Formats: sequence, structure tokens, C-alpha cells
Amino acid sequence: MIQKLLNKPLLLSPQGLESINAVEWLPTEIANSLNYELRNGVAVIPIHGLLTKRTEFFSSLMGMTSYDDIFSAISDAIDDEKVEKILLDIDSPGGEVGGLFDLVDFIYDIRECKPIFSVANDYACSAAYAIASATSQVFVNRTSGVGSIGVIATHLDVSEADKKAGLKYTTIFAGEKKNDLSPHEPLSKSAISDLQEEVNRLNGIFIKTVARNRYLSEEDVREMQAATYFGENAVKAKLADELSSNSFYDLRKYGIDFENISKLKMKGETMTEDIEKAELNGVESQINEIEKYKAEILEITKLCKLAKAENKIAKFIMDGLTPEQVKEQLLSMQSQNESKEIVSAIYQKETVQENPVVAAAKARIK
Repeated sequence: MIQKLLNKPLLLSPQGLESINAVEWLPTEIANSLNYELRNGVAVIPIHGLLTKRTEFFSSLMGMTSYDDIFSAISDAIDDEKVEKILLDIDSPGGEVGGLFDLVDFIYDIRECKPIFSVANDYACSAAYAIASATSQVFVNRTSGVGSIGVIATHLDVSEADKKAGLKYTTIFAGEKKNDLSPHEPLSKSAISDLQEEVNRLNGIFIKTVARNRYLSEEDVREMQAATYFGENAVKAKLADELSSNSFYDLRKYGIDFENISKLKMKGETMTEDIEKAELNGVESQINEIEKYKAEILEITKLCKLAKAENKIAKFIMDGLTPEQVKEQLLSMQSQNESKEIVSAIYQKETVQENPVVAAAKARIK
């Protein structure tokens, strides 16, 4: 099992990497399939220990969890009519890359079906954070650690130990790169370069995925440099949504204040609606302004026609005068008798055909 996790990129925190090296990998019975605990309509799914793609013979050791089992548990909770919301109870340093991003995309998509939340209890790092980031909201407590958004790969070179043990390995292979990651030989410069390139590629996918899930820019995520954030700092870094003052057991029992949260729409929907409303309000505002200018231009045109001062229409519009100001100017330009006629005509309700001065109107709207 340990060989499976070496010589390949991992989404794993440094602490998780150390735990791999410290464990004596002894055979144990195959773990039972992951299931959920139902409390007050909330399905609590535990995601603990190192994360792997599939359930292995050693999976029950250290509470390891497979992506396949997480997928099955969430799918069952989605289909269970008694489940109103889903809570992922995460305490993991991360794990394998293989299978992770498919699971993350699945969680991101099913948020439309049922509300799904996650709590870092106490660690949701690297691959585990990728899973948490895909949920509707991420909760942390005072000691929770989240983040470690990066990729790491370790090569174990046992060639010196082989010599001391009197062992000599002879490997027959075809293909120049076939033996690049052998633990019985030092890594060549070419092998290091290739492995670094793959680490960088996967890191780019990881960063892009978290940025999408948490509505952050890729540059913001990259600038975190795979740091782990704790407690309130996780909220400040926008990797978590809320610092809970209660213990996880209280949150699980009472549904993490789901009474209020359930009244809200998903974060992505809310943001999209806000943007759409803002855009719609902006368009409506522009339309209202145009209609206002149009009405003013028509009124000014009507007043000038009544006063037989059509030659003044363009000037009044360009000067930005209101209909009231135009009235005053027209009245001052006419004799007392004419002004009475104008005043009388001004307040008659007439239907005036649209005849705006196009050039002046465009200039004013700008």
C-alpha cells in the first residue's frame, strides 16, 4: 500500500505525508462501506484519514476513506427521502489525486439537488479541502485547519540501503523512461523534470477547481502558496464561510443552524442572481434615462413650435435646459400678448408627434 502512494503526485498535507511513513502497514479486514448517520433530517457522512480512490484491503487502518465510498454515501443520501441536507464531517490531511476531481465535480453539481455542507473537524487539507470547497458552505471551529492547496510527490531512494544490505538490483526494461521512478536507483535529472511537470499540471487543475468552487480568482488561490489556515484566518482567507462557536457535536445535533441557512439559496445561485439583477437594474436605469430625455425633447419641441421658435430647439437641447427653463426663456422672448397665448397653449393637453432633434439628443445622452 505504501508503495502505491510513493513516486506519484499526491494532494496531501506535509503532516499527512509523515503519517504514511510512520505507519506499520499490517493486514487487516476490509473496511465496511461508508455510510451516513441521519440526525434531524441531516445525513452526516464521515470523511476521515488518508483518502484513496478505491476501498483497499488496508482501508480500515487509520480510518482511511475512499472516493468511491464517499460517492456512494452521498448518492444514497440524495436518493433518501428522509434526508433534507447533507453534512460532510471531514478530518483528513488529503490523499490520492486519482478519482478526486471527478468526485469534487459531482459534489459541486449535486448542490442543486440537496443542500450539502462541510465542517473541518479538525483538518480539511489538500484533497480533503478540494472536497470541502465543492460544498455549499464550509464551517470551521477554533482549531480547524483548511487549505494546503498544492501537490506533492515523494521518491524513496533505497539504493544506499540496498548496498548496505548486500542487495543489487538489475532491471531490464524497454523505453528510456520506463525505469525513471525506481526506488532502487537515484532519480535522473530527466525523471525529476518530468515529475515536476506533472506536479505543476495537477496543481493547476487543483487551483482552478478551488477557485471555481469558492468564487475566487485563480491568482488569489495561487498566492496562498499551499498554506494551511486555521480558525478565523480560514474565514478571512475565504476558504471557509463561518467560524462556529459550538463544538462539532452540537453542530451535528442541531444541523449547523440549518434553520437559517435553508432559507438562503445556494451561493452560486445567489451571486448569479445578484449579478443579473444588477445588470437588469442598470439596463432599466438607462432605459428610464432615455425615456426621460425623449419626453423632455418632445416637450421642448412642442413649446418651441407653439412659440414659432423652431430655430431654438437644437440650442435648448444642447444647453441641457429643462422644459420649465425653456418656458421661461420663450416667455421672456415674446411680448405680453404673445406670452399669454404661449402660456395658454403650453398647458393644453395635446398629442404631439415624435420629432426629436437626433443629433442633439445623442449628444445629450452621452
